[in-house]
Amino acid sequence: MKQPEKAGKILERLTARMGIAARLEREKAVVLWEEAVGKNIARRAQAVSVRNGILFVVVQNSAWLQELSLLKEGVIEKVNSAIGTDVVKDIVFRIGNPGKENTDGG
Repeated sequence: MKQPEKAGKILERLTARMGIAARLEREKAVVLWEEAVGKNIARRAQAVSVRNGILFVVVQNSAWLQELSLLKEGVIEKVNSAIGTDVVKDIVFRIGNPGKENTDGG
């Protein structure tokens, strides 16, 4: 009798077949942003989307934009480490309202 397949394996196969596995992998950057950068930064900067390896982040003001731009390489490493793969190649910071739902994607 054949052993039942685990749900995780079935889901993995389905997402790959449907072509959404890569998109889900990219979206982890948005979901894991706070875990990667910490609460202090996450209160002032919100990841909103990933497109073509670029993570788009809305920041509170120009001071935070400048600060995070200087720390960009380290932030990329932390985000990719949290994801478990090198999904993010670059980050674009824009001034906006990090507490508000931002879905323009850049």
